[in-house]
Amino acid sequence: MAENDPPLADAGLDQRVERGTVVWLDGGGSVDPDGELVAHEWSIRTPDGREIEPDDPTAVSTTFTASTVGRYEVTLTVTDDHGVARSDTLYVDVGDPDGSESPTNSTATAQQNQPPTGGIDGPDSIVRGERATFTADVYDPDGSVTSYAWSDGRSTREIERTVDLPAGETFSFSVRVTDDDGATATFRKSVRVLAPGSDTEDASADPNNEDPTARIEGPDRVAVGHDATFVLRGNDPDGTVVRRLWPDRSTTGAVVERTFTRTGTYALRGVVVDDDGARATATKTVEVYDEGPPVVSIDGPDTASAGSTQEYTLEAYDPDGGELTISWDPDQTRLERESDRFVNYVGIDGALGETVEVSATVTDDEGNTVTAVKETSVVNSIEALPGKSVPHISEISSEYTPDDSSQTSETDTVELSSYKFSATVTHEESKIVRATWRVNDTNQAVTVDTLGRFSGTRDTEIRHMFVSDYGGKVTREVSLTAVDADGDRSEQKWVSRVHSVQTHDDILFYARGSESSSRKTSLETEPGEQVEFIVGSNQNYRLAFGDGSTARGSGTSVLRNVEIAHTYDDPGTYKARLISTQGSSGEALKTVDVTVQPKSYTEYWYKVTGTTINQVVSKEKPNGIGWQKKSVHDSGTDFTGESVTVRVDQGRPSMLGDDWVSIGTTVEKRSRRITRVRQSDPDGAGDDWQLVERNVRTEERTYYEDKYRWLSSKFQRPGWSYTGETRTERVVVGDGHDHDRERHTRTTRTCTNWDLEPSPYGGFSRECSNWRYDTDVWYTGHDHSGSTYYDTDYRYKTEIERTRMVQYHEYASEREFTVTTETFAKTDSWTEWLWEREGSTIRQEYSIKKPAPNSYVSGSLHVVEVRCGSDDSHHDSVMC
Repeated sequence: MAENDPPLADAGLDQRVERGTVVWLDGGGSVDPDGELVAHEWSIRTPDGREIEPDDPTAVSTTFTASTVGRYEVTLTVTDDHGVARSDTLYVDVGDPDGSESPTNSTATAQQNQPPTGGIDGPDSIVRGERATFTADVYDPDGSVTSYAWSDGRSTREIERTVDLPAGETFSFSVRVTDDDGATATFRKSVRVLAPGSDTEDASADPNNEDPTARIEGPDRVAVGHDATFVLRGNDPDGTVVRRLWPDRSTTGAVVERTFTRTGTYALRGVVVDDDGARATATKTVEVYDEGPPVVSIDGPDTASAGSTQEYTLEAYDPDGGELTISWDPDQTRLERESDRFVNYVGIDGALGETVEVSATVTDDEGNTVTAVKETSVVNSIEALPGKSVPHISEISSEYTPDDSSQTSETDTVELSSYKFSATVTHEESKIVRATWRVNDTNQAVTVDTLGRFSGTRDTEIRHMFVSDYGGKVTREVSLTAVDADGDRSEQKWVSRVHSVQTHDDILFYARGSESSSRKTSLETEPGEQVEFIVGSNQNYRLAFGDGSTARGSGTSVLRNVEIAHTYDDPGTYKARLISTQGSSGEALKTVDVTVQPKSYTEYWYKVTGTTINQVVSKEKPNGIGWQKKSVHDSGTDFTGESVTVRVDQGRPSMLGDDWVSIGTTVEKRSRRITRVRQSDPDGAGDDWQLVERNVRTEERTYYEDKYRWLSSKFQRPGWSYTGETRTERVVVGDGHDHDRERHTRTTRTCTNWDLEPSPYGGFSRECSNWRYDTDVWYTGHDHSGSTYYDTDYRYKTEIERTRMVQYHEYASEREFTVTTETFAKTDSWTEWLWEREGSTIRQEYSIKKPAPNSYVSGSLHVVEVRCGSDDSHHDSVMC
């Protein structure tokens, strides 16, 4: 069975709107008590029974347009991170904008209708697995109830429910009641789940219940200022874990986030509760440290001979105590890494005068990296062949020989065995050579073998039995160093996994408490109480109590044991170890587990009556008597979903009241197409007008032309009119002469008929269809007198009627313009009030002093023995 609390779905409150309104849906009130919601899904049933979706059916908040008069049924289904889903439903009643109500309200009268009143009748607690009946005990003050809608979908006045929730849980449900005028009222009820066999709310869990187990998962070490996530795991062998609590954080749920601001050691405490009300507590210790890079240095020779092997030792530590990762250059071999990752044996391959660099890069568990470098100068060189001026060591060989001798203790199961290590030392010159064996074991072993003066080869060997705390295979290192009389030296190493032994004679080790004479290998006590350890050993011994203190003693006869007293100050579990020295055979080890329980003390548990102040936040006065309005809790303004958009140049519409507010302006670029029929481009040359079609209209147009004639007399002739212009010529007779005179003319144009056309920009444009031309003539110059005379002509004009065909063409133009609009939205202001009323309650009290008679509820006093630091203790700060 999944250890999960189901989610709580909240679709929001019922709404009443006009047809065409955009309805807002908000599921933000939905929660998952012990996790998070991973999915929201909205579905809508219209008044005519169709299934539709809102604009975004999977969003937390969304909208839809109420286009049909009647009742919409909106359902929100939420799913938590365990895949459990729960639903909630709200109703949206839609009416016509002209004032008519939805079908459910069609019988409403001018008199204000009163909604149904009452409540849900039924038990306040149910035993898990049993069935209970609940009734909608409601009535309509001014009519009758027509329908019931329970939160689980049923529509009868009375329902039955079987509860399968864990004991201790409280579940809530509701019924929505509608009267004959369409008014609705919702009534809710909360019911507590009891364990089987319980008949009251104070019934305890099943005494046969198995307690749950709890543990906290998370990092053991956290840097200051870093976030850390801790998970409280719980398991119930015979049921389900229903609650996870973090008492120190006053929070619930499986996961808690912590950020530590100071260094130190912190204890986290978590509590799990099963479906029978039993609890289990888990604790975790977290070390909080300051971040900082590791401190690194390399120790090695400043000078070395070419061809030799030198030892380089790394000194490195992390100031905040973290783990270190080491990378050598040159790299270690696998066996070297298993033996000691802080020591590297490097062959000096450089030539005389060169410098060899050995480096180690150290990275801590926060990713800080530091590299240390050691430089070694090459001071001389040797040939590669062995035995030339310096000693040379062959590879170390090993031989493992199990020992078939009897065990030192009947209870021992170890294998006694030894190793033989041998090598050959070569020296070309006759020199005194000393060979030194070093064994890196639990106890360091050093053997010096003086090979004497020789030239050529000498063999050297040692035998050794490896020892470890628990026996078995371990990694160990054996090294051999050869040094001649001149100080020239060479070294060879052997590293491998070896058999180790743990041998001991019979020893005796027990403990007993101050109030018991029985000897035990595990003991429970309290802080400050004396614990006696009984020790019997033939050899010298060391006793480690497990709390940092030790005692030492000499071997005793098996007939006489030694009693050593010790007191533990702090609660905890300690492993006392008796280590007996067995000479060359190793060490003996026996242990005693000591559990130091916290101190216990007496508490008095009882119940007392008191006065409580119940508070409710509501827009309206809560049901019941005694409620007083105290203060404004919250207020605000919501948008109803109605909006109006108008052009800015038209101003704010006069029909909008103060509850309409501007929510912004929008500038739009628009265009329109204008067409004109003209003989040519309406605006003359340009590309703003485009020719659409030629010769869309043809007209025959009459016009008049002026015809002129010069006549010698001034008498009127039919159809001709004198223009007033004359032409005189001087005629010279005899000796007279004249200069040429210059003739001048000037023509004036006058329109006699204007055509008017409407302009696309307003007003009219005009075009002349008939022009009249008038011409003036005059002369300039002079002549010399002589025998002359003058000849004068007179100019006459007549009109000749003519016709012509005129072609009209269609032109079009796209004109862009901008329009600025402003949107106004309707708002609804609301106020939530804090309501209070006085009530009485019964609360649980815990005291280290016995309460006075008549100061507590009769029959509720219990005397309880509690331990410091337990879930039941309430006065640790005083008693512990």
